[in-house]
Amino acid sequence: MAVPCRLHHTSTQAISVSQSLESFQRVWLGSRLSRPFPRRLGLAVSGGADSMALAYLTRQWEKSRPNGHDLSVTAFVVDHKARDESTREAKMVSQWLQDIGISTPAHLSLQLLTQDQGIQSEILELTWPDRTTSPSQVTAFETHARRLRFQALGKACRDRQIEALLMGHHQDDDVETTLWRLCTGAKGAGLAGIPQMTRIPECHGIYGVSESGSSDTIPSTGTGSHARISTGGILICRPLLSFPKSRLLATCHENHIPYVSDPTNFDPTLTPRNAIRTLLSSNQLPKALQSPSILSLIKSSQSLLQSTTSLSNTLLQTCHLNHLNLSTGTLTLTLPTTTTQRTHQIQCLTLRRITDLLSPFPENHFPLRSFENFTQQVFPNQKHTTPRKPFTLGGVMFQPGRQNPTAKQGKSTTAGGENTTAETQPDNHHATIDPTHNTWLLSRQPFMRNRLPMLRFEISTADQYTPWNLWDNRYWIRCAIGPQQSGLPGDVDGAHELPDGKSISVLVRPLQPSDLQVIRRVAGERGGWTGGSGRKKTKKKGSPALAAVLERLSREAPGQTRFTLPLLVIEGGSGGLVDHDWPVALPTLDLWLPEMWESLRISKSWRLRWEWIYKMIDNEPLRLMGWL
Repeated sequence: MAVPCRLHHTSTQAISVSQSLESFQRVWLGSRLSRPFPRRLGLAVSGGADSMALAYLTRQWEKSRPNGHDLSVTAFVVDHKARDESTREAKMVSQWLQDIGISTPAHLSLQLLTQDQGIQSEILELTWPDRTTSPSQVTAFETHARRLRFQALGKACRDRQIEALLMGHHQDDDVETTLWRLCTGAKGAGLAGIPQMTRIPECHGIYGVSESGSSDTIPSTGTGSHARISTGGILICRPLLSFPKSRLLATCHENHIPYVSDPTNFDPTLTPRNAIRTLLSSNQLPKALQSPSILSLIKSSQSLLQSTTSLSNTLLQTCHLNHLNLSTGTLTLTLPTTTTQRTHQIQCLTLRRITDLLSPFPENHFPLRSFENFTQQVFPNQKHTTPRKPFTLGGVMFQPGRQNPTAKQGKSTTAGGENTTAETQPDNHHATIDPTHNTWLLSRQPFMRNRLPMLRFEISTADQYTPWNLWDNRYWIRCAIGPQQSGLPGDVDGAHELPDGKSISVLVRPLQPSDLQVIRRVAGERGGWTGGSGRKKTKKKGSPALAAVLERLSREAPGQTRFTLPLLVIEGGSGGLVDHDWPVALPTLDLWLPEMWESLRISKSWRLRWEWIYKMIDNEPLRLMGWL
């Protein structure tokens, strides 16, 4: 997401409706999102001056119908249930919202609200774990409360089809946060201030809230010419970040907007943040640490980030993406053998942007310094013939590749739709590097022993898909079981129980070598013999279906990369179908394992179905490397 440099307002006058709306529109357009300007907005209201000022201003936006369009705003008040007074305070804030024209209906609907109905508000009650008797006494209460609060806000936005949640952070918050980060030794992006636009935190893996909810298609090699990638999710927007706190207070006072002031926020002995706030307000800090200097530091840091990203874009344009197979989570790319861009920071950022395409970790999870020791291996200073070795970086395995004319060739579809027979193979023998080809095969790093990602679906109703779930932080997957003639468009009407009232448990876990042994054995027992008994039993040449599966794995997921693929397994004892765990399909390859489903104790007219979507990725590196 782009990092636009923000304007800074120094006046102490109340914020006008037009100023606040222009700020919001500037933030949205500056983020360079592909999404259209939102018609539905959420608003997080705590009752403080910041959020109450924003509530008043957004109410005026709704009345003014910006650009001639209806705008729907829903205010959310969170009841933390941490103290006896929490519910009373939430109701008080809700009443304040009603007083300024923001109503709290008894029953909320997902229908688009009309202008006459005004802004709606809803109290969200946090649900603490059952064993929690006194939430306020929980260790790291603030951390737990923050997670529960964002998850409640995110789900509420998703359920009301809201894509942007507005928050009332202001310029003083920006200065305090950056000064605190400076004190803790932060640098680079850590000194660029609070982002004006970002994805909702604390909601990873919640479909429709975190980086999901819709999908797009991009070219992908393999059997299919395209693959679905996740899009959507809730965005956090801070339209008042360029205004100082004094202007938000003036907005409340001038428009007679009530708000609550927490006296503990001004006790310098409670938290480091409070101490910084007190020092800033008393002008006791040296000039270099006062607000104007910190704002200048934020602006400089943002400009540096933009410049760094621009230089990384230039380096990515010298890289060529040869193939991208999202169904196996692999890619091959050719990097320049020499590059004029020798700055380690630029190379580290570029490597991180590449590994984020396949990594099972969230975007920007690894610090740039963790990439420093590997830049020389992928961006060599000069053409050389030093043997290359595989390595793991940023959750991704790098294997030296070479254009292997002796390898078995199979047609695949490139991004441009052309057929090609060239195949990049992992260089398992550390062959001498061809100075004209600095090619690498990238895949998810091998799983750690005893730390395999597991996902379980309990299916008790036929013809109805399970909810989407995220497996290994890479694939959104959902499953259904129904008669073969059923189209299963999703959640359908007329769903009925499975045969004999069975509930079937489907596991998603990585493919393992032992699974291949089971598949070979079953394929041999059911289709690998011509007949006869005893010593007269003669063996066929092999199962064609099994040979096709193995050939497909060899072509699309060579070597150890196949053991990073998700596998669908019917859990042992599930619905009486099988006595032990039974692998049946490789969902991202849309590939049935031969004879495995047929071996289950279930009517042959019933079939397991699945859908998958690859995780959200940044399309910009793909475009710069010539894929899009």
